[in-house]
Order: sequence, then C-alpha cells, then structure tokens
Amino acid sequence: MGRRHQSKLPKLNRDSNSRKSLFRVQLKSLIEFGKLTTTITKAKVIKRLFDKLAAKATEGTLSSRRNVASTLGSPKTANRLIDAIIPVMGGRKSGFTTMQKVSVRKGDATSLATLSLMAMPPVMEKVAAKKVETKKVAKKS
Repeated sequence: MGRRHQSKLPKLNRDSNSRKSLFRVQLKSLIEFGKLTTTITKAKVIKRLFDKLAAKATEGTLSSRRNVASTLGSPKTANRLIDAIIPVMGGRKSGFTTMQKVSVRKGDATSLATLSLMAMPPVMEKVAAKKVETKKVAKKS
C-alpha cells in the first residue's frame, strides 16, 4: 500500500498507533525537561508538532487547554505547558524550539540532535542546574 497524498510526517518504520505514542511521549518529555536528545528525523517532526501545540496553547481558552490535554494525554503536562512555559516565551507565534546537531550514535551511526525550548521557566532552569551538579559530583567520586 502506498502513502496518502500530501502526507507530511515520516513513517519511521512504525504503524500509526506506535508513531502517535512515540510523538506523545517525546512531546511530554520535552515539556517536562525542556530538552530532548533524539534522531534528527524525529527531532524535526517533534519540533513541528510542538510548534503547533504551543500555538494552540497560546490562546489560553478552556477549549484550547482541553485540545492540548487530549493531544498530550495528560492534563498535568498540558497545564504545565500553558501556565509555565508559554508565558515565558514572550508572545511568540512560532519558533518555540531550537534544534542542534549533537553527535553520531555508536551502535548504528545515526545522527543525533538535541531539541530544546527557546526559553525555559525558572523552575526548569533550577532542575537542569541541579542535574548538572549531581553528574559532576558522581564523576568526581
């Protein structure tokens, strides 16, 4: 069976349910941690999906909040996006994320990229700094 006309998303060697689940999990982790390391193809898709989701979240209405929660599958994550992340972005209409090529994965030589939010809320910055400190302490030991 061929692909549908005007299909925008790559298949990633998965059926539609697995693909939707993968995108949902990666969107949740991007919202939760503010940063995500994955393959370049997946990062491009997640970047596009997050921009659409964030544009929907900027409306701030109850219906947009419910739409975001249904897309993410978690009202808690949707509330975090709408209440903590979107206000920090400063009225952006697009360009909520940035993607940087990082390295090549050893096992299969796939190029990796880091997808991160353009502006992180203060709470997320403290969590990121704390993780870096614990990694430094662990390496010294």
